[in-house]
Amino acid sequence: MDGGPRRPAGAASARGAHQPDADVWKRYNAFLRLPPEMTIAWNDAETGARAWLVVNSSRGGAAGGGTRMRAALQPREVVYLAKTMELKFSISGPPIGGAKCGIAFDPRDPRKTDVLERWYRAITPILRDRFGTGGDLNIDEVRDVLPAFHRLGLEHPQEGIVRGHVRPHASAFRRIIRRLDAGVEADVPLDHGLDGASLTIADVVTGFGLATAVRRFHERMDRPLQGARVSVEGFGNVGAACSLYLARAGARIVAARDARSVLTAPDGLDAADVEDLIRRSTDKMLPTADPRVRSASTTSLFDTPSDIFVCAAISGSVARDTLDRLATAGVRVIASGANQPFREAKLGSTRVAQLADRRFAVLPDILANCGMARTFSYLMERGARPTAPRILGAVERTITENVDEVFDRTHGGDRGWLASTYALALDRVGVDTA
Repeated sequence: MDGGPRRPAGAASARGAHQPDADVWKRYNAFLRLPPEMTIAWNDAETGARAWLVVNSSRGGAAGGGTRMRAALQPREVVYLAKTMELKFSISGPPIGGAKCGIAFDPRDPRKTDVLERWYRAITPILRDRFGTGGDLNIDEVRDVLPAFHRLGLEHPQEGIVRGHVRPHASAFRRIIRRLDAGVEADVPLDHGLDGASLTIADVVTGFGLATAVRRFHERMDRPLQGARVSVEGFGNVGAACSLYLARAGARIVAARDARSVLTAPDGLDAADVEDLIRRSTDKMLPTADPRVRSASTTSLFDTPSDIFVCAAISGSVARDTLDRLATAGVRVIASGANQPFREAKLGSTRVAQLADRRFAVLPDILANCGMARTFSYLMERGARPTAPRILGAVERTITENVDEVFDRTHGGDRGWLASTYALALDRVGVDTA
């Protein structure tokens, strides 16, 4: 069974299905204010690093969320992200609680690996029994998380979810762990990959899911994606893969930005052009030798005439004035590949998000960015197969079904998608904040 998480009984209640946007935002803000179930704080005596594990809830017997590291990290940010994960799991599955690890430490410090391992050692019992983690900001799943787990004698970063939620017997546990290992590193076939490049599910699945959400939105709105102009913020795995799949669906990539440069192509890049661009990119950066690439300090991505804007970089990149610039550029759809792309005055505020929801069709991160979460969820299901076609099929079905449900909740309109997605997720989580 790989069609995606099933809707709990009562999820499509009268309150949730047609709830006014103002009520949804009140409900969402109340959800953000609810204290999390558990917070563990840690201080590293050797470096002064601090870390927190926030478990918003243990719904379904477990909780999950990645590990991030940055010098200025604060506990409130970790709480906020744990709550976001709770809502994302309601879309992607499995039906578990949200959590997050956060480490306040400079990721450029050569002691980064030791700090991460000591932190994981401190929370080993929870990692083993009821919490699953992975990579996030400045922490890479393959280079950082997996080696730390192996050195500590842990089976897999998701094993706490397998034990706490799936609760298999010993032989089934081993099979699931093997599937998780094999699935993330499964080779992507050429029809979804790139000739001359070796790509795995880990490289493409988030961008694939993001492109799927954009494509399905346009299908339901009866708008052609063929010829649609797309600007992409971020050209790492997510932005590059999303660009590739949208171009193959007929869209034209008119601008792309990395951390230092902007590429503009007023006539738009087709699929072959995007493939060539990805081959020539290095370290998730655009090729500087390309004459179309200019410094980000002199060239604006937000002012490029576009129909679709894809956020696939850092959180908080879209400020209130950015919305004005995007609207002037002709943007109608904002697709959130980045977690929490709107720059609010403080964590938990929703003013910019609400403004965006009134002016654009916003495909939110908890839906459009759930490709990897759905991958893990699918690989834990009975009968799952760790092959790229099966995994991508599960991601596509789940995102398509959820876009369809949000479309119904908006009555076919192209505003209020963010609020309607939050209402859907809150209904599924089953938290009544009234």
